[in-house]
Amino acid sequence: MTPDDITDPLRPLQYVTDGLRGGALTESDPGITPLVRTHRLLNGTRPFAAILRRDLFDLCDQIDSLAGAVPDLSALETAPCIERWCGAVVEDLPVLVGVVTGHPRLREGARTVTSPLIRIAPSEGWARTFSRYYRLGRPDQSVFAALLAEGRLHPGALRFDIPDLGGWA
Repeated sequence: MTPDDITDPLRPLQYVTDGLRGGALTESDPGITPLVRTHRLLNGTRPFAAILRRDLFDLCDQIDSLAGAVPDLSALETAPCIERWCGAVVEDLPVLVGVVTGHPRLREGARTVTSPLIRIAPSEGWARTFSRYYRLGRPDQSVFAALLAEGRLHPGALRFDIPDLGGWA
C-alpha cells in the first residue's frame, strides 16, 4: 500500500474492505495478514492459524463496523490523546504517528505508531484505530520526519495527507 492507494483519507482502510470483497485483494497481499492476525488477537482467537475466506469477510465486517461507529462522549473522555500527529503508511498499513498521553499501556509523552487507522474525524477531534479511539490534538507533520530520522519508523514508511477540515486554528 502507498498513500496513492488511499481513496478516502478519512477512512483509509476502505480500500481493504472493497478489495477483499471484490476479489482484488487476498490474504497474500501486503498488510492483510497482519490485519487478520490483529483482528483475531482482539477477538481472542488463534492469530497464526491458516487464513480462510470467512476470516477475510469477518475482517471486512469488523472494519466496516468500526468505520461506521461514532464514539459517545464517555468513550472520548477516556480515550488517549495523540498530539503532534500525522497520517503514515507503515509496512503497508495506514496509521497515525504522534505523541500520546493517557494511553493505558504507553508512558506519558511516548512517541508512537498506532494500530491501523480505520476512520478519522479531524473536525470532530477523534480517530478510530483498529484497537481504540484517540482524541486528536494538533497535527504536526514534522513528527513523521523526526521518527524516520531516528530510525523509529520503518524505513519504507510514507506520510499521507489527512484533510484539515477546519478542526484547528
